[in-house]
Amino acid sequence: MITIHPLTDLSIAEIHHCFEMAFIDYAEPFDLSVSQLKYMIERRGYAPELSFGAFSDRVLAGFTLNGCGTWNGEKTVYDTGTGMVKEFRKKGLATRLFNESLPVLREAGVKQYLLEVIRTNQGAYDLYLKAGFLVTRQFEYYVMPYNQLRFNNFLMDGLSITEISDPDQEILISFQDFMPSWQNSFAAISRKSGSFKIYGAFYDNRLVGYGMIETHTGDIPQLAVAKDFRRRKVATILFNQMLREVNPPAVRFINIQQDYEPFNRWVLSLGLKAGYGQYEMMMKL
Repeated sequence: MITIHPLTDLSIAEIHHCFEMAFIDYAEPFDLSVSQLKYMIERRGYAPELSFGAFSDRVLAGFTLNGCGTWNGEKTVYDTGTGMVKEFRKKGLATRLFNESLPVLREAGVKQYLLEVIRTNQGAYDLYLKAGFLVTRQFEYYVMPYNQLRFNNFLMDGLSITEISDPDQEILISFQDFMPSWQNSFAAISRKSGSFKIYGAFYDNRLVGYGMIETHTGDIPQLAVAKDFRRRKVATILFNQMLREVNPPAVRFINIQQDYEPFNRWVLSLGLKAGYGQYEMMMKL
């Protein structure tokens, strides 16, 4: 007998075991330790009381791990991970898990449901479309081991790169041409602020660019330059200095908006390789 209920009392270790089984045959296999999974979902705002599991004889067979926060001014849950163990697939459980979670989310005052799905995962994409989700954006993904990166020794007179703390978010937002995804948002970074460094590019004491980097992974959730300082190599100089300071195992740009061609061209010029892109999808509750 399969039962559906929130994950309030379930340990991360139990979730981790099911996560491993659910993603073992995926295009990008799951490869996180228990502590790494805990870190990942906490960064994304994990709310166990708004997350749900399908249990077979009290053993977790499938799950939806939801983060909770504010998105465009409304209370939102974000699917930070959904999976089903192989032998429980194609039995309608994913649909049941989703449908039985909706009344609980609405009762909690949630107004919208946000998620991302890898573009190669046609089954999940079709399921979300059928459930009422709409594609809001398409994202690209780039990754490269640190030791394979090509560094350019560009310089700019008067430009300095310095680590900064507690920057003015309004200034940083003014540099952006697209809104960061949920996992790259200021809220997500603030949940794990000790794992990130922020670097500013200064010209005559004026902040003209910034970048954030997760020190243990090389994930760069945000990097932007003031509009009047673009096409002057500021982004490349900033990028090079950040990586030399942190020396991460790899560098990753996750969820770059697909239709923002300038940034995508710049990332490719650095020699990073494109990975599996994603759809961002939203459903109003």
